[in-house]
Amino acid sequence: MTPEVLKSLLVNATQRLGWQADEVKEFTSPTFRSRPTESEAKPIADLFGLRLGQYPVIVAPIALDSVEGVTSALKRLHGQMVVARSYMYEREVINAHLFLCATSPTPKGDWLRLVDLIERDEAVCRKLVWIPRAAAMQESFDTLLARTFLTMPWAQVRAVSDAALDQTYDLVQRLLVKHGLTEELAQEWVSLTERLIDDPESLVTALVHSREASNE
Repeated sequence: MTPEVLKSLLVNATQRLGWQADEVKEFTSPTFRSRPTESEAKPIADLFGLRLGQYPVIVAPIALDSVEGVTSALKRLHGQMVVARSYMYEREVINAHLFLCATSPTPKGDWLRLVDLIERDEAVCRKLVWIPRAAAMQESFDTLLARTFLTMPWAQVRAVSDAALDQTYDLVQRLLVKHGLTEELAQEWVSLTERLIDDPESLVTALVHSREASNE
């Protein structure tokens, strides 16, 4: 599996959300925007630059072979991302991501440690590693997708406006009684708060008058 496959899967997932997905070749340029004739990063093969909604992304290969190899690769990718940031809008730099496609679908050795090393390193940008499985490519991609900004589980949940946590009137009344109000006055205060919630000055006046009337 190649980074190009990961690029296509990311674009499709983005479009399913109704977001714009564009390839941005400038993100893979070896030169800064302000210094087009000076090469700042060593060219890396199989890189793809994308803008997924408001998220700038670089898709790249990664060999999960050794700590030294991963560290060296990250150094080069950090350099590329720094260059890519010169082509990004200022507001989107904070959302920059590296999506890394493992070059071997069956990494050997302590590859989990290497993935952890990559994903815990948030220098320059956030990083996520995809280990594609030929026999279950979509499943392995869905596992990756579930950890990204392209997953919005809240969009599938029905809104609930009458949950128990929203019904705090009884709790408020008990607290008011605990702090010295009678049950009748506490209930009246809660009722006044509901009616005058958008008129704080009138609410304060009404609460004072209500308290004074109860003391007469």
